[in-house]
Amino acid sequence: MILTTPSKRVLVGLFLGMICLPLLVMVTSPAETESEAERRRLAPFPNVPRDLRVLNEFPQQFEAFYNDHFGLRQTLVKWYNRLRVGWLQVSPNDWVLVGKQGWLYQGGGVHIRDVRNAWPYGPGELAQWARVLSAKHDWLAARGIDYLFVIAPNKPVTYPEFLPAAINRVGAQSRAEQLVAYLATHTDVPVLDLSPVLQRAKSEMRTYHKTDTHWNAFGAYQGYRALIQHLQPRHPGIRLLNLSADSFVVRDRSGGDLAQNLAMAEFLREPSIELKQPVANCAVTEGIAADADDRIRNQSAFSTSCREAGGRLLMFRDSYSLEMMPYLSESFAYVHYVPASPVVPAAIEERVAKDRPDIVIEQRATRWLRTPQG
Repeated sequence: MILTTPSKRVLVGLFLGMICLPLLVMVTSPAETESEAERRRLAPFPNVPRDLRVLNEFPQQFEAFYNDHFGLRQTLVKWYNRLRVGWLQVSPNDWVLVGKQGWLYQGGGVHIRDVRNAWPYGPGELAQWARVLSAKHDWLAARGIDYLFVIAPNKPVTYPEFLPAAINRVGAQSRAEQLVAYLATHTDVPVLDLSPVLQRAKSEMRTYHKTDTHWNAFGAYQGYRALIQHLQPRHPGIRLLNLSADSFVVRDRSGGDLAQNLAMAEFLREPSIELKQPVANCAVTEGIAADADDRIRNQSAFSTSCREAGGRLLMFRDSYSLEMMPYLSESFAYVHYVPASPVVPAAIEERVAKDRPDIVIEQRATRWLRTPQG
């Protein structure tokens, strides 16, 4: 086909426009410091060197800046992610696994080894766990305070059936199973492993988000219920909130932390299981705003009080406790939440002096059972 002169001009114009568009977008858009699509900081614009001895570093630094900031880069990365996940069912980064039927799982070398039971404890490591937890338990028991080590199962523990086919189990026991068995036979440390509870509950209703690493409101309630029932024989003043499957509803929501990690929260929306309405609002929050979002709550130490309940709880916890907090805060006269687990004995002693708890809980998700003190 022979192009006429006007056609050639249009074609050349389109070609030049496509070449210049990224540069035009780059110079007319505010510089970003973080990549939503890649969850990382972008390279900053380098300082122009005044010392000739470091002048040779400037080209490499400018190239890194340009590669991170050229126009439309974030849009192209997002569409690349959509192509990989939506059409090819392959994750564009190592930190997210694309499972079956729309399920996402946390990736990364350490997490994969843990899921595959390919990272067993050695005898010395288990003995160290026993020594550290026993020291905490014994120190608290001497002061009339109960200690409980709570293990929250990560999603692959409860829903292994939706993992990618390539993720196979190579060991007979997980680290969590090893640890629970060892502590039961070598210590007096009370341990509450919530894995069996969540396994049973999933036949009634889905207990985890499909696009998030955490359990949903129903799964967190099942963990909460088992925890309160474990504590009530020694602390009858603690309230148990009685909810059923009818207390929860399915609502459409944007994708969770794993979808956000792919910059696909809106593209990977999911039916989320949530409470139909908030639990009875007895709890009064101190230390943060009562309506603070999960990111702030996860990073903050704060307290709640409820005059209708009994018992004082000091809880060292990770992000899995976020969904349990609305229930726990209605069940105890006082709770102080500390975003630190594992926690060193000195921190326990300091908080005990301030909070005067009846119970100290150290909650840990199975993916963080690495060392007893971090």
